[in-house]
Amino acid sequence: MTDYTQNLFIQNFNEYIDHYGIKQAFIVKRTGIEKNKLSRILNSVQPVTYEDMQSLSNALDKDIKYFLQEKLDLSTPDYKDSASIAFYMGAVDENKEKLANQVFDLLEHIDAILGVRRKLQKDALEVSDYGF
Repeated sequence: MTDYTQNLFIQNFNEYIDHYGIKQAFIVKRTGIEKNKLSRILNSVQPVTYEDMQSLSNALDKDIKYFLQEKLDLSTPDYKDSASIAFYMGAVDENKEKLANQVFDLLEHIDAILGVRRKLQKDALEVSDYGF
């Protein structure tokens, strides 16, 4: 692997995590790479191996080739039409599981309230069609 390839990978990887606000602590958890080693790799103090590149790419659900592009596309995705959400709360314990269930209950209640509101608006339109 050439120095150019290593440098391009690290440059693009750093640009990606900076753009999306991904913390090194998250990458450490996902890869198992020690914090100090990751810092040395990302600061180009230590050469990155193919295995490290594979781990780093997998941590962000990308292929190595993605970070070896000459021009990395960092356009912000449009989540307006998304039907799902996700968040990471760290290692699961009883308190975090309870909190996650409460958040999902809240979202279901909000959906139910908005659904009732839409029905009331629709019913109001139907009533106004009769001239009342």
